[in-house]
This record gives sequence, structure tokens and C-alpha cells, in this order.
Amino acid sequence: MVASPGGKEYGPLSIFVQVVVDVSIRFFIKPSAFFPPPKVESAVVHIVWREKPILDLKDEKWFKKVVRGCFGYRRKTLINALIHSGLSLPQGAEERIEKIGIDPRRRPETLTIQEFAILAEALMP
Repeated sequence: MVASPGGKEYGPLSIFVQVVVDVSIRFFIKPSAFFPPPKVESAVVHIVWREKPILDLKDEKWFKKVVRGCFGYRRKTLINALIHSGLSLPQGAEERIEKIGIDPRRRPETLTIQEFAILAEALMP
């Protein structure tokens, strides 16, 4: 939920949560605090609803489809992930992506939330 672009933890959940809430990790809890102890560390997460989302989306449903489509093929480049996503992309999708200043050869996990919003708008059918 708190992941930022560039890491393997960053994905649709991070994006969808951060659009509507301010989220931060307050502290971690060691496995020994539980019985039986889990094999992972736990964290206390602080969530505060935003007064309004950080994005003003024209079509929230399309935005979510584009984000999910991109992350469905995480290890592919942005354009290849979109092509394989099953989304109905407009003619000249790669040129549209370049026109908005995003390199279609980037990996989806490197895009910011704002870049995903711009991308979704540019690819609207």
C-alpha cells in the first residue's frame, strides 16, 4: 500500500490506495510478538482519507483497467504489457504514449500515479 514507483512491491494496490488515502507505516512488529510466530514481519499502517482524490479522472473504470493491464505483464515493457493485456487500444497507441512524454519501453512499475492517469486518458477509446 505504501510502495513507490520503481520497486517490485509497487502495483495496482499501491496506486488505487494512494489515490484516495494518505498511507504510511508507523512501526514494525517482530514475529515473536505473535503465537505462533509468522515467518514475516508485520507493520502498523496509518491510513487517512484524503478530502478529495489526488487525481481528477475522466473515467475511473478505464484508469483501473489500464493500470491492471500494465501490471498483468510486469516484466514486459509498457507497450508490450498493454498489447498483451486484452484492452481495446486505439490505433497508434505507441505513438500516443510517446506524444504524452512517456517512453513506451519503460517498465510499468516505473510510472508514477500521475503518469498512469495521463496514460489512461491518452489511450481512451
